[in-house]
Amino acid sequence: MTVTRRPVPDDLFGGRLRGAYLIDLEVVAIDDLAPHVRAVTVGSSDLLGFEFSAGQDLMIEFPDGRGSVRRRYTIRRADPGQGTLDLEFELHRAGGVAVPWARVAAKGMHLDAIGPRGNIALRPLARSHVFVADDSAMPAAFAMIEALPPHATAVAFLVTPHGELSRPGPDADGSAELVWVDRLELPEALARFDPGPDMAGYVNGERRLVGEVVEVLVAAGMQRPSVASKSYWRSDKPNAPHGKPIAD
Repeated sequence: MTVTRRPVPDDLFGGRLRGAYLIDLEVVAIDDLAPHVRAVTVGSSDLLGFEFSAGQDLMIEFPDGRGSVRRRYTIRRADPGQGTLDLEFELHRAGGVAVPWARVAAKGMHLDAIGPRGNIALRPLARSHVFVADDSAMPAAFAMIEALPPHATAVAFLVTPHGELSRPGPDADGSAELVWVDRLELPEALARFDPGPDMAGYVNGERRLVGEVVEVLVAAGMQRPSVASKSYWRSDKPNAPHGKPIAD
């Protein structure tokens, strides 16, 4: 099979997506990981030999009845040899255009995408890592935990209303401690957390949650440049269209 992905033209999106590719995706498998989580495996000759960093995403074009809207979804895992990758959709009731699509997704359906996107990446020289992620950010946290080098340790605070082990965790060797908490339990859990020296932090999820957690980690002794963060969504406002960053 021949690789078919095409570089994004320099004049598209004002040149901001230079280095990414136009990708045609076909649904090849569906797996309901939990009542609130659906995994969709997509395949394409565009994905043969596809290179990305753990935590990066695809900007996917979803139909919305009047046209289409782009939304970004983390690459949970990929098999560049087979030309497939997995995406995970949180089937929340207040979902946007992607959730209705995911609920009815079936083999053979097609989507247009652009990727890889995003600057989220592991700090390779850090020996210890802390992750804080809500349901929307767990695919990124799990992908990054699975990509940690053998000598590294990690703790992940997983913020969810669905309870402990509410979805399959990362395929790790036991060096990652998973702490499942709901939103109200998170402050107490973080108060007991003692970050080690030179620890790297990654905080992703709802905008307000991200801001509060970053401040807590810094107050606990972490250096602010050592804490990478990104807001995936905000509870008071829909995401911006066309893959634009969330507005302040």
